[in-house]
Amino acid sequence: MNRLIKLLPLLTLLFGCTEQPKGYRQEKLDPSISYDDVYLIMGQSNASGCTPFSYLEESQPELYQKYITGNEKVMLAYDVIYRADSNFQPTKFGCGDADWAFGPEIGIAEYISQFDKTSYIVKGSLSGSCLQTQWVSPEGEKYNCYNHSVSFVKAEMETLVKQGKHPRIRGVFWMQGESDSLLHNQENYYTATKNLIHYLQIDLNAYIYDYFNFVDAYIYDHGPHWEMPELINQAKQQVADENEHCYCIKTNGEDETAITLEVKSVSGEGDDHAHYDSSSMVLLGKTAGEYLVK
Repeated sequence: MNRLIKLLPLLTLLFGCTEQPKGYRQEKLDPSISYDDVYLIMGQSNASGCTPFSYLEESQPELYQKYITGNEKVMLAYDVIYRADSNFQPTKFGCGDADWAFGPEIGIAEYISQFDKTSYIVKGSLSGSCLQTQWVSPEGEKYNCYNHSVSFVKAEMETLVKQGKHPRIRGVFWMQGESDSLLHNQENYYTATKNLIHYLQIDLNAYIYDYFNFVDAYIYDHGPHWEMPELINQAKQQVADENEHCYCIKTNGEDETAITLEVKSVSGEGDDHAHYDSSSMVLLGKTAGEYLVK
C-alpha cells in the first residue's frame, strides 16, 4: 500500500485525472475587471504557417483584402524561431514561416473578431518539431521548444500588463503531430500531450481564469507522406474524450462532426504533401476559434 501511495503522483502526471494538477488554481473572474482575451497557437509547420495567401485573392477577395491590410480587432505577436515580431500588430498575412505565408491565426482572428472587443493572439511554434523530443517527453521532461515558446508567451503577457491591460489566456490551439507519426507510438504521444497540457496550465497559471481550453486537430492522413498518422489522431481524440475543456477537430471528413481539409498538392497550390492549402488553412483557423471561445 505504501508503495502505491508513493506512485500516485507519477501516475497522475502520466495518465491524468479529473483533479486539477498540483500548482494549478482556477481563479475566478473578477466581475469588476475588463479582461483582455489572449489566444495561443503552438505546434509545428501547420501552426507556424506554410500556406500561400496569394490564392485567396480570387477565391476569398474580401478576406484577402482585409488581411493584407490587417485586422485591428485582433492583435498578433509571433515567434516561429526563424521569423519573429514581439510587437503586437493587427493580424495579417505574412506572419508565418515566410512573408508569403500564413497559418491558423487568420481564421482564428476572423472568428473571434465578431465579438465587440480587441483580442490578442500569441503564436510560438517551430516547423518540423516533434512533441516527444523537442517539446515535452512522455516521461515529463521539458525541452527547448516548450521552454522557448512559454517564455515568449510570458514576455508578451508582461507587455500587456505594462500597458495597463488584464490579459486572460483563454486557451491554446495545438497543431502538431506529423513528426511524431514517424515514431509509431500512440501511447507515448497521448502521454506527452497530457504532460504538455499539465505544464501549460501550471506555467501560465498567472493568466488563466475559470478554465483553459486545449484545442487540438487531426493531422492529414489521406496520403502517403506521414507514417501511421492514425495512431497520432487516435491519441489526440483520446485526450479530448477524457478531459473537460480539451477538444479535437476532426479534419479528414470522416463523419458529420468533421471538416475536410486538403494539402497543397491535392488542390493544385504547389507540390506540397505536408501543408494545408489556403482555403483549408482559413477553415482550420475558424474552426479552432470556435472551440477556443467555448
